[in-house]
Amino acid sequence: MDDDRKAISQRVEAQMGVRPPEALLDVWTGVRPVDDEGDVYIYGPDEIADRNLAYEVPEYAPGLLLIGSDGGGDGLFVATNDPDPEVVLIDLGAVGTSDGRRAGRLSVLAAEGFRSINSAEDARIEPAAGPIDVLVTHRPGVKALVEIRKLFHLSLPISALTAADAHYPMVVLTDVYYGKYAEAINQVNLRYECLAVRPHVAA
Repeated sequence: MDDDRKAISQRVEAQMGVRPPEALLDVWTGVRPVDDEGDVYIYGPDEIADRNLAYEVPEYAPGLLLIGSDGGGDGLFVATNDPDPEVVLIDLGAVGTSDGRRAGRLSVLAAEGFRSINSAEDARIEPAAGPIDVLVTHRPGVKALVEIRKLFHLSLPISALTAADAHYPMVVLTDVYYGKYAEAINQVNLRYECLAVRPHVAA
């Protein structure tokens, strides 16, 4: 297995000029088998170079490696300098022009069969026509609350979000428009599934 792993790594590196991440080698060599019944498709070592060239990744997204697709038009991209990189979903028609959305660490996603990517569309909140309120539906943990505070530029102290007597659901933004915060809402929900929106009703 180690010899196969080394040979695969060397072959891909010779073709692409970058060493594949260790977590991707785990998938390729069966160290971390992946249930392939979903829509996500991970490119094999013999096709990854062609896919990256076809989408001109080295030119338009240097430092990234396209390792697969979600079956719906987004590519799975990872940084080339991280042994267990975070997977970023980027529209294959917008390579180099979009930062994409984070989906999680490759090893974690592979271990759960990429099911969270398969169900990503289910986690997305449909936009509302008018102004909305954004709510945290339950206490998701300090890490999530810190991220929410940062992404939404909240002036609310983190202590107010984490206080023992804090009540959920908690409105964190009110009378805003979905389009401005759509990416942040979906990014948080893909990781923590703790945000909801409702139409804003003026007092």
